[in-house]
Amino acid sequence: MTMKKSLPLSDEELEAFEATRDLYSELKQAAKDIQAGLGRVVYSPTIAARKKPV
Repeated sequence: MTMKKSLPLSDEELEAFEATRDLYSELKQAAKDIQAGLGRVVYSPTIAARKKPV
């Protein structure tokens, strides 16, 4: 589900958005994406600096 409104949402907007979510199907799709190799790891600049060889 995509939101076209800019964030942050008000409490009422967030509650309405959360009420429409199907977490089971979102998690199931995420698992399929990971198995298909579609996931990606995002490193913060701090972690990237730590992993960089000296």
